[in-house]
Amino acid sequence: MPYEVTTFTLPCGAKALRSVGVGVITQDDADWFMRQIEPGGAMYGLPQLHLTQRMEKMTPEARSLFSARTKGGVEKNWSAVVGSSPLIRVTVNFLLRISRSSTTKMFSKEPEAIAWLDERAREDAAKKTAAT
Repeated sequence: MPYEVTTFTLPCGAKALRSVGVGVITQDDADWFMRQIEPGGAMYGLPQLHLTQRMEKMTPEARSLFSARTKGGVEKNWSAVVGSSPLIRVTVNFLLRISRSSTTKMFSKEPEAIAWLDERAREDAAKKTAAT
């Protein structure tokens, strides 16, 4: 399986998803992954840390699936994508432009991505506390 999916705890104490992409991501891989993070999926609602350093590429069919299923606000979770490969960074930035995501940000280093997710999780927790 080209995705290694686990959970971890952000510094603020919130549970988060960590996905590590490995090798070539196909349409079937993308479909499996999206089912994990969409409503009803085991990881739905968690902040997401996506590590792409071990990915070689994403097939056009996988890119199409990701862009189609994140359009229209399907993606409601904060997502940080870490990538060092120029090819993967271009692919992810392209998908972000197509989906018009306001909840996903690209990073070159994992600690920066975790700090950004932690800040978002703290803000969300403060908003929930203020609303009650």
